[in-house]
Amino acid sequence: MALFLTSQGLPDAIQGEWDVKLIALSCLVAWVAAGLGLLIGDRMQEANGNWRRQGWLLAGAGMMGLGVWSMHFTGMLALRLPLPMQYDVGLTLLSLLPAMLGSGYALRIMAMPRPHLSYSLVGGIVLGMGIGIMHYLGMEAMRMPVAVRYDATLFFISLGVALVLGMVAMLAHRYCVRHRRLAHLDRRLFGVAACISLAISGMHYTAMSATYYLPTATPVPQQAVAPASWLGVSVSGIVTFLLMIAGLWVFIARRLQRHQRQSVMSREQLMEVIAAINDAFLLFDDQGRIVLSNRTFSTLTGYTPAEIHNQPLSILEYSHESAQAHRDIQRFVAQHGQWQGEIEARRKNGEAFPVRVSVNRVDYSHGNAHHFVATLHDLSAHREAEAKIHRLAHHDPLTDLPNRQTLHRRLGAMQARCHTRGQSGALIMLDIDNFKALNDSRGNAAGDMLLRHVTRRLARFALHEHDLARLGGNEFALVVTDLPSDRDAATVELQHRLSTVQQAVGGVYDLDGFSHTTTHSLGGVWFHAEDIATEELVKRASLALSRAKQDGGNACHVFHPELEAALHDRVWLEAELRKGLQDAQMRLLYQPQVDAEGTIIGAEALIRWQHPERGMISPGAFIPLAEETGLIVPMGHWVLAEACERLARWATDPALAHLQLSVNVSVHQFQQHDFVAQVLAALADYQAPPERLTLELTESLLLANVESVIEKMMQLKHHGVSFSLDDFGTGYSSLAYLKRLPFNALKIDISFVRDVLVDANDAAIVKTIIALADSLQLKTVAEGVETLTQRDFLARLGCHHYQGYYYGRPGPAEDFEALITPSYAPYA
Repeated sequence: MALFLTSQGLPDAIQGEWDVKLIALSCLVAWVAAGLGLLIGDRMQEANGNWRRQGWLLAGAGMMGLGVWSMHFTGMLALRLPLPMQYDVGLTLLSLLPAMLGSGYALRIMAMPRPHLSYSLVGGIVLGMGIGIMHYLGMEAMRMPVAVRYDATLFFISLGVALVLGMVAMLAHRYCVRHRRLAHLDRRLFGVAACISLAISGMHYTAMSATYYLPTATPVPQQAVAPASWLGVSVSGIVTFLLMIAGLWVFIARRLQRHQRQSVMSREQLMEVIAAINDAFLLFDDQGRIVLSNRTFSTLTGYTPAEIHNQPLSILEYSHESAQAHRDIQRFVAQHGQWQGEIEARRKNGEAFPVRVSVNRVDYSHGNAHHFVATLHDLSAHREAEAKIHRLAHHDPLTDLPNRQTLHRRLGAMQARCHTRGQSGALIMLDIDNFKALNDSRGNAAGDMLLRHVTRRLARFALHEHDLARLGGNEFALVVTDLPSDRDAATVELQHRLSTVQQAVGGVYDLDGFSHTTTHSLGGVWFHAEDIATEELVKRASLALSRAKQDGGNACHVFHPELEAALHDRVWLEAELRKGLQDAQMRLLYQPQVDAEGTIIGAEALIRWQHPERGMISPGAFIPLAEETGLIVPMGHWVLAEACERLARWATDPALAHLQLSVNVSVHQFQQHDFVAQVLAALADYQAPPERLTLELTESLLLANVESVIEKMMQLKHHGVSFSLDDFGTGYSSLAYLKRLPFNALKIDISFVRDVLVDANDAAIVKTIIALADSLQLKTVAEGVETLTQRDFLARLGCHHYQGYYYGRPGPAEDFEALITPSYAPYA
């Protein structure tokens, strides 16, 4: 009998009834099973290893195939025929195979990152064929006392529905992947599952419409069959149970996957944060093995993360000393949990560079494991800035010679060596005669050229780079050694050397096409093992130079005892100074300090000596002597007490209560063990507001015990006292210490401000100091401002406060207080 019939030639066929609820259930089962199959198959993209990917593919294909299979039997139960129905068990189970194969092939295509159009179309065709073959194999497994025939047109339409909707499902999946129209993965997969379920359901019910049941006398075989109702209910029940289990499993797996992704994202974000740290970062374990580093570490050292990962810290060691330093640091961190300090590191290419290292131990809340975190901050730029400021402050930019401060240190070192080794030396000072006339007639450029030429000729006599210095203007200093130990012989030798230097330096100079003849005045002083202060030695050489100039210039003079009249004056001055302190001859004058708008914000207390015979004596005449003799300590106590008393008076006057008062503190006074107690006692005795008191310290204090200095400053800072670094740029200020000291302001020394408009070197120094203060968040106070032009220049550089004759000379308290009145118009 033919398999296909036309509707015109059909005999009476057996008709059945459809159960709408079971039809809806069959469609729902197909949609859920297809969606779960897609979710399971999607895990294949994230699986590691080929076996795992194949396992996820098989699970997804099985779930989707079971859905197709279950939908078929649920749909068959929805058709109620008035005749007994049974199934061939073997053929029924075989019908599951094409559904799984078609689903598996489609899932493999979907797992591709960007599948080609032809692949998606072929996958849809294979999926549709699997659905169709499964359906008609299942129909062949049916055992009924009827003959099953198909309408040819609807038969091929059912296959077309399966093929077309299968391709639509594959194309929809490809479109979502390429254009990311659906951001949520589950929505995308269940949308594709809806297309697949339409292909399954559409094909099934179109095929059922194409099926005719014709009566026949052929009995149903009894072997290997199962009742239709029992098999349908069993298959539907088992598949429904499997769908529930699979759904629950997929839900749990998705939650775990989402949690894992969040954990991975957190780690990735942490790595990005570590990579973004400007300082070099290093993580190592308690065995000293490097676990992690960031990009900055690689940039700084030249080591890539791959080169140092899981390597011992010894890979970074470059010498026995560095290895010992690393062991000391690790030992300290193991005991105390942290360490920080400055060390010298080496790059991979062997280049040395300074770093500030901070190491901390990380103890975890769970378990006994711990790691160590190290950060490395490159100090190269700071050291370069420090060296630049030091060079500017201690060398003459025009001639590149050491300046007066550097000469004093060199001279002090030479005196110490002579004292310990029994040697002798001399200090020679040289002045170019009539130098001002050259500047006035030919300009400063000619004078600068002459200074450089003289420097080159003098350099021949300097055995050490610091033996020759430019003291300022047209004055030079030369330190010579290896003189005879006998005074008379040394004097003769020194005189000879003075003449030699004078002849070598004097003569004709070519100043850019202009010939200029110079003569020079020289003065020298011999020193041996006597304990003579460096300042005193410079004074003696200066006295000898002054005598040579007094003789008309172009002369040499050696210091002799007859020039010691000035020393007698010093002895007299010391005695008078002691008496002046006892007889209250000291006076405190006040010089205004103003802000950027010219408003008076305070004053600096300046000590003067009102001598009964010589009148007012400036501090430059007696402060150095007080420093040398120790009288600076009681003098400082008196100044501090007077300042606190004045602050207490100002506090009672609303017009004066806002004023800040600055007081100079000497190194000797600050180094007193009870200095903090002295300051607090003075404030308490007069009930002066500590927040209105500023103590000015000099840079030489930073060469002392820095930790003690910081401790004292922090104690007073806690009570409200402010600090200012006086004469900044003339001494030695280490930036490493400066950033740790609680200063409020830097005072630019008058020596830089005085010539800031005419000397490019001074202007560069001032600009550098202001920039440094800004970077350290400190105020700047310019001393010695005498003209509006100076003030405007400093303002353009960003200076905050000013002090000098332009705003007011030092005067008695009454005169200063009179300025703080409504009628007083501050300078703009």
